[in-house]
Amino acid sequence: MILPINTKATLIYLSLVLLTIFSWWIVDNYTSDSLNVDKYVSVGLLLVAFFKVRLVIMHFMEISTAPFLLRAIFETWVFVVATVTIGLYLSGIQYS
Repeated sequence: MILPINTKATLIYLSLVLLTIFSWWIVDNYTSDSLNVDKYVSVGLLLVAFFKVRLVIMHFMEISTAPFLLRAIFETWVFVVATVTIGLYLSGIQYS
């Protein structure tokens, strides 16, 4: 059985898998004892994670074919949640 690789969903899925493998590789090879390096790596990994969230929302939930307002709401949601998450991480605020 031959699986179609040239479909859009398959390419998005392979992109998600490759981004996950890339994230694992970064964590294994670029974390160190330096807190500053770990902050940059963590922010980079958060950006990759939110990009993956956007890919899933746009392509597997089929928001890319939805009306403009719905697409704009989801794009804004991803941007706001990513910005707040990264901002809170960089601010160093700890909640108990």
